[in-house]
Amino acid sequence: MSYFDIIKLNATTSTNDYFKEKRIKRNCNDGELVWTKHQTSGRGQSNKAWEAQPNKSLSLSIYRAFDEKSPPHPFIISSAVACATIRALHSIGVPELNIKWPNDILSCSQKIGGILIENTYKYSRLNETIIGLGLNINQNKFNTLPHASSLLMITERKWNIEAVLNALIQRFESALFSDLLVAEKATLAEFNSYLWRKNKPSKFESSKEAFEAIPLGVTQEGKLRISSLDGGSQNTIDLKQARMLYPKESV
Repeated sequence: MSYFDIIKLNATTSTNDYFKEKRIKRNCNDGELVWTKHQTSGRGQSNKAWEAQPNKSLSLSIYRAFDEKSPPHPFIISSAVACATIRALHSIGVPELNIKWPNDILSCSQKIGGILIENTYKYSRLNETIIGLGLNINQNKFNTLPHASSLLMITERKWNIEAVLNALIQRFESALFSDLLVAEKATLAEFNSYLWRKNKPSKFESSKEAFEAIPLGVTQEGKLRISSLDGGSQNTIDLKQARMLYPKESV
């Protein structure tokens, strides 16, 4: 039995926004999954535009509602989805997979996907979440995203989008239902095992300056632990403080 009630859309502005509109009408049900091959106004982290060619990408969102057993650390949702995505893509032969903190999916150090989690709270407790995932499948060019790629460009073969979706759904079911509240430590350890550039000198940019540091791992709260290049000091940062750059990215 599937945990998901699957809804297919021919096109939509944003699969996350689809659920937001349903939520306004109080018409969302736990376990609904909506997907499309044509998302016209997709968004990434910090409201950045998501560039997707019609019928060459996969966009999906999942709605989860929580009772009193909501996760104590909401980042577990993002880490569970990221790890499940990595496992699914590995199972179908996508090479050299990593997670770029906090929520980008990479293959061969190129961005092939991104996760956007939008939570709502009630009485300081996580009440519901909309989990969005975008994957570049058969796109062959990116006009404004120099670090983006696709499964087609990485593997040099065309992919069946629905086959990719089915691989994802299989992994999402256990990650977001049976394992979510009981496997937080294991999921976080798995997330950190996939962490891109872990223990390697890396570039960062804050609102004040560019700097270099060594990523060490991610905390339960989703903050990145970093050390100075000489290992003499350690700190934690979140997205409000700094973002991680690609090696050749200008600041």
